[in-house]
Amino acid sequence: MTEVGRMSAKSLILMFAVVVLAVACSPQPPEYFGPPQASMFPIPPEPLFSRVSPAAINSDAFAKRQPLPGQRGYLETIRFIDSGVKYIDPFAEFFISPEGKMCFRGLVNRQLLEFENYQNYWCINPEFVNNVEELQNSITSVNRVRLWCVLEAPQCARRIGFWNFLDESPQISNSISAETRPSKEQRAAIEHLIYLMGGNVRRASASIR
Repeated sequence: MTEVGRMSAKSLILMFAVVVLAVACSPQPPEYFGPPQASMFPIPPEPLFSRVSPAAINSDAFAKRQPLPGQRGYLETIRFIDSGVKYIDPFAEFFISPEGKMCFRGLVNRQLLEFENYQNYWCINPEFVNNVEELQNSITSVNRVRLWCVLEAPQCARRIGFWNFLDESPQISNSISAETRPSKEQRAAIEHLIYLMGGNVRRASASIR
C-alpha cells in the first residue's frame, strides 16, 4: 500500500470513529419504542424495548385494582410519574414495560454520568417492591425516590440495554433510584401505582388529585 493509501485508510478509520462516538453520545435519545442509537459495544441478550410495538407500552392489562373515588387512575398516574422525572431531565422516562414492570430511563442509579447515553432502562416488578423512599438532597435541592426490593426477592431491579460501564453490583440492583419533582407527591404516586398493579408496599398511601 502506498503512503497516500495508508493515509487515506487512517483518515477513513478516524472519520468512522468520530461518527460512531458522535452518535453514541448524542444528547437526543430515541423513544423507548424508536430505533436504538449506535453503540461501540455489543447488544446484550435481553430484548430492547425498541423491538416492541408502542401499543404494548403502558398497557392497562396490568391494572389489577380500581382507584378509590378522588384518586388518579392507572394511566393518569403513569403520566404523572413520567412528568416528574422529565421535570428534572427532559430525556428521562417512566413507563410500564410489555412485561408489566415499572421502568425508568435516564440518570437512574447514577454513578458515572459520562457513560450514560439513555440507551438503558432500570425495571422492577411492582409486586417485588417493599417500600418507596423519598431521599432529600439539601445541596442541589433535587430530591429522589428509591424503590426497594422485598427481602424475599433481592436484586429484583434489572438493567436492560447497552453495556455502559455502570455498576450493577448486588447493592445497586437491590433498588432503583431516580431524580424527580415534587418528590413527596411522586413517592405517593408510585406507591399508588404499585397498589393499582397488585403490589403492596409497606407504606401505602393514596395519590390524590
